[in-house]
Amino acid sequence: MPVLPTLLLLGVLMIPSTEGVSYHYRSFLGKSYFVSKEPERFDLATMNARCKGSGGYLLEINSLDEERHVILFLHDAGLVSEIVYTGHTDLGQEGKFYHYVTKKPLPSDTKWRWRQPDNWKGIEHCVNIMIGGLNDLDCHQTARYICELPLQS
Repeated sequence: MPVLPTLLLLGVLMIPSTEGVSYHYRSFLGKSYFVSKEPERFDLATMNARCKGSGGYLLEINSLDEERHVILFLHDAGLVSEIVYTGHTDLGQEGKFYHYVTKKPLPSDTKWRWRQPDNWKGIEHCVNIMIGGLNDLDCHQTARYICELPLQS
């Protein structure tokens, strides 16, 4: 079991991972969240496997409150203007966004950015989170990603 969740109660920290990549961390709402510091070419399966290696999974937004907390976390970490992928996609059916791992749909109160999702050029099937809400985008851009881990009791 990862030791990291016990270290996360202090707020945003920079902790080196076992892969030599730094991450930003924060705990709230009974979970710990971490964002990769270095952008890299995104792939849902690969990035979820990395999250799984730390005991978690790509971010699954379960409420508007969680979405707001994650946006605040990204702001505090200085990443709010960056592309940060979540674990959501509509690859199964256009416009029906669901979580990659659990297959749960995004909640109906999810806040999307203005005029989003728009499936621009017919290739936007993944989701990033930023100020103003969620945005759909191409699943293979070079960007950061965010994982969540349940807190250990």
